[in-house]
Amino acid sequence: MPGPEPLVLLPGLACDARLWAPQIAALSGLRAIQVGQIAGADRIEALADAVLADAPPRFALAGLSMGGIVAMHVLDRAPERVTRVALLATDPLPDHPRLAPLRASHIARAEGGALEEVLAEAMQPEFLHDGPRRAAARAGGRALGPGPGRAGV
Repeated sequence: MPGPEPLVLLPGLACDARLWAPQIAALSGLRAIQVGQIAGADRIEALADAVLADAPPRFALAGLSMGGIVAMHVLDRAPERVTRVALLATDPLPDHPRLAPLRASHIARAEGGALEEVLAEAMQPEFLHDGPRRAAARAGGRALGPGPGRAGV
């Protein structure tokens, strides 16, 4: 009898496989784990196509934030290949029009070399539980962003 289906994990914007390190450590003995790439395209649909091109024929899927948006497009494109899905901290709706100027500003600043500042601003302190590991979690989140030897967006 075959084992459980492989699991494809999709990280959030400016993140990579390190985001899923605890889950990979906990689950890799139970099933094949693959982390999809959600960088290198300018449209969500293209990212979903790339995930499908690299994914096994049938798989479970989990996506966080932008990875969840990509996961929804994967599911829309090939529902017969996805056996189950987990969507974490994501939204199926497009940005509200009032957010467009802020998004444009972030893009312009990132393209101008201030990507790390934009990412630091995006990780608002109120997003993290006010506990003893808050500072470490925030530092870990900043470390996931692009930089020398790290994944880009």
